[in-house]
Amino acid sequence: RPSPDEPFKDLIQSSPARGEEREIGQHPSLKPQHFLRQIVRAVLPLGKGVILDPFMGSGSAIAAASACGLRSIGLEMNAEYFALAVKAIPKLAVLSNKYW
Repeated sequence: RPSPDEPFKDLIQSSPARGEEREIGQHPSLKPQHFLRQIVRAVLPLGKGVILDPFMGSGSAIAAASACGLRSIGLEMNAEYFALAVKAIPKLAVLSNKYW
């Protein structure tokens, strides 16, 4: 934390995924692209490396990495969620900022 006197100043504010994002990625813990694109850019600020999402779910983090031009690997053991991610990733990745 930046300061013990002022905790949580380093949080990124985010609303839940809504609208078209929610329709595309029907997963109980879907994160919004606005939030995830900030996260993946922060993780690889120089654009070098690979984003690893070991619990991929609907693929929203992988879609965010793709939208930001970053390489990524997603793992998902639930076959239903994996199939959802395969369909959702390209659709989420092309969403523009008009949704946030």
